[in-house]
Amino acid sequence: MAHTIAAMAYRSAEFGADLAADLGAEAGGERGAAGPLPTTTPDTGAGFASGDPAMLRSLLDQTPTPTALVEGGGDLCSFANAAFRALGVVVGAGVVERFPALPPTLLDEARRTGLPQRSRASGDRVPDGERFWDVRVTPMMGVNGVVRGLIVTAEETPDSAVEHDRRLRDVSHRVKNTLQLVSSLLTLQTLSSKDPEVRRALQNAGSRIGIVTQAHQRTHAALRAGTVDIAGHLRELCLEMEATLPGAHRIQVTAQPTDLPVDAIIPFSLIVAELVVNAAKHAFPSGAPGLIEVRLGRSDAGAIRLEVADQGSGLPAGLEITRAATLGLKVVRAFVGQLRGTLSAASGPFGTRVTVDLPA
Repeated sequence: MAHTIAAMAYRSAEFGADLAADLGAEAGGERGAAGPLPTTTPDTGAGFASGDPAMLRSLLDQTPTPTALVEGGGDLCSFANAAFRALGVVVGAGVVERFPALPPTLLDEARRTGLPQRSRASGDRVPDGERFWDVRVTPMMGVNGVVRGLIVTAEETPDSAVEHDRRLRDVSHRVKNTLQLVSSLLTLQTLSSKDPEVRRALQNAGSRIGIVTQAHQRTHAALRAGTVDIAGHLRELCLEMEATLPGAHRIQVTAQPTDLPVDAIIPFSLIVAELVVNAAKHAFPSGAPGLIEVRLGRSDAGAIRLEVADQGSGLPAGLEITRAATLGLKVVRAFVGQLRGTLSAASGPFGTRVTVDLPA
């Protein structure tokens, strides 16, 4: 709509003259305001523009679609409506400089061919993300067939990163609430059960859901980048686990900055949790405190390497970690496989070290 109004306004000599006289006064004479539309040669047709110039002026300046007029051979703005001024496009400034989503080639092509041009995949950076625009440039022809000016309009597309992020935040909040609800239900079920084995199983399930919830919160902040430095998350995760582990165990974390894809954060977190809990439960004599070391870095071959080590009594004779039937180690193997990694363990009388290598 704004594009059509702008074209009509430009072609109307009466409307152009009125704007030249009035718009500067409305804006208090500031060059950053709408500025005057230039006077042009009247069109031979009497359109509705000449019928009510005040209405067209108001529609054009107040339409929500950013609309600007460029004259001459460069990209200097000679008119910008309120929507474009809000984006930083002002009279006397270069439109391309103030609005990076407008490709300079679009203006050049419109001048060269005298035909409307359009770009549907233009983006501009803003503090809260990246927005995408449907940008149109329409040449306004004089009576001699020469391009006298270019009408530029821009409409934000539904694929705008800002809008996309807003939707993701909404979805993320709902997922978080759902996970917390499930955790609460498991807690209630645990309290109502009198069977120790059932209580233990429900507590373990609740702990795993808590790990997923924490990892989910970490992934949302990194959705746009696609990767996240997992070192900080690993420290926070182990700090929380240290407060809830059975026995007075201490977790020592050594982590180098390491980027992981967003979709790997939850599986990685569950692998860490299962290995740490397994060490806390089985590595040390009942009730004895112990140190669990968690290291994150790189292997000699460049793979991302996670190591969980203890100074306990070692694995039971004959137990192979890659074949163990316990639920925790099954979970570890499943997620290591999902991340296309490898799992190995070295054990002796002075402790056990479990190593997970993931492709970089």
